[in-house]
Parts: sequence; structure tokens; C-alpha cells
Amino acid sequence: MTEKKWIKIGPLPGILYAEMIGEVLKQQDIPFSLSQDGISTAYGYSGTNIAGNVAYIWVPEKYEQKVRQITEQLINHI
Repeated sequence: MTEKKWIKIGPLPGILYAEMIGEVLKQQDIPFSLSQDGISTAYGYSGTNIAGNVAYIWVPEKYEQKVRQITEQLINHI
């Protein structure tokens, strides 16, 4: 098994955006993991208007540029 370096992309404006991007990554067979910081993690809230509610996408290093492009396209058009 080879060890891969994973890159943290974000912050995104909430877990809902991260999940939306995750769906696009699934369609393109790009492995990913989601993480979340802030009040949402502590209290189990989800949404986009909660202060401090940010999420991140982790991807293998070789997909970093492609995922950054996808993320920018989706977030800038919402």
C-alpha cells in the first residue's frame, strides 16, 4: 500500500456546499473526505448562515488542481 498525501481545500461556507461539491467529485471518481469546523460540529447544526460554520474537502494531492477548479466554479455560481 502506498501512502498518499491529502490536501485540505477550503474553507467552504458550510457542510451543505461541501456535500454538493462531493457529489460532483463522486461523479468524476475523485476520492474525497469532508470535515467541518465551528459550531456545527459541536452542536450538530447544519446550514450556511451560521457564524463560524465552515467545511473542508480533503483530496489526494494529484487531484488538487481539478478539485480547486470545480470548487471555484460551483461556489462562484451559487
